[in-house]
Amino acid sequence: MSDLPKVIILKKEKFVYKNRKSMNEMHEFYDETLASLNVAYVESYIRTSFGKTHSLLVGDPGKPRICTIHGGNGITTLNLRFFLPLLKDFSIIAPDVVGMPGKSAPYRNISSTKDEYGLWIKEVLDHYKVDKISFVVSSYSASMFLSFAKRYPDMVDRALLLVPSGIAHGPVIPMVCRMVIPFIKYYHYPTVKGLNGVIRCIGGKADEVWRRFFKLMMSGYKMEMRPPREYKKEELQSIRSPLLIIASDNDIFFPADAVFKKAREIFDCPVHFIRIKSKHLPSEKVMNKVCSKTTEFFYGENQPLGILKHTSVF
Repeated sequence: MSDLPKVIILKKEKFVYKNRKSMNEMHEFYDETLASLNVAYVESYIRTSFGKTHSLLVGDPGKPRICTIHGGNGITTLNLRFFLPLLKDFSIIAPDVVGMPGKSAPYRNISSTKDEYGLWIKEVLDHYKVDKISFVVSSYSASMFLSFAKRYPDMVDRALLLVPSGIAHGPVIPMVCRMVIPFIKYYHYPTVKGLNGVIRCIGGKADEVWRRFFKLMMSGYKMEMRPPREYKKEELQSIRSPLLIIASDNDIFFPADAVFKKAREIFDCPVHFIRIKSKHLPSEKVMNKVCSKTTEFFYGENQPLGILKHTSVF
């Protein structure tokens, strides 16, 4: 029996757009919004175990590098909009997550439950010959970062976790009623009222660029509906790098009280907290302050291990 050939079952890849037209429209949006940032960048296509990954190196390549990853069902160009002020002091590595909006492979091949995002991030950073780097992550990508940090703690200098997943979430029923069901309804029966309801809940209602993205994403892209993984204390004991966690009471997904309480329980590294007045998508005014605090944090001295600071609200 041992001489018989093994049967290999190939996993059928799931195309994440309704059709090629929807994908092309998303790529056109990507190109347009990238050009609107008016920043220097270098594009790369990286071969990874999970599929071809499109990545940007943004800003002055001579400045210290940091890495940012867009959130779940998000897109790199709008994520970069949030963190543009950081380009004054840093250059930014910004990969498109495989299987999400962007120019990476349009197939969902990375498993959160199998803790594979850390492996994918490592392969991206290997392309840039990174030994150690600071991270700027938000929402779903905070869980991706924790998958990386637990595996490769020595590669993490510092990290900002903005409205972060991976730690604790809000009540499930309001999320389902106010977000998941409206998303699904809009996908099948798009209306202006339905779009307004979703954007009002998450933030960004007055921003026409975000409205265009939500319209494209909700009508032509098959969203990742599985929640990001949350981590336990015993999984994160190897992390020693300082973390800055910024969260909001008005975030329907990851409210500040739940996130701060759980973070105190699961992290042994230095953790600094800031509470912001925002929904899940912070305003430009709030993001300017977030970026200022992040720059201070990245250039600050290490706090003694275990120190937990709670700073003022803004």
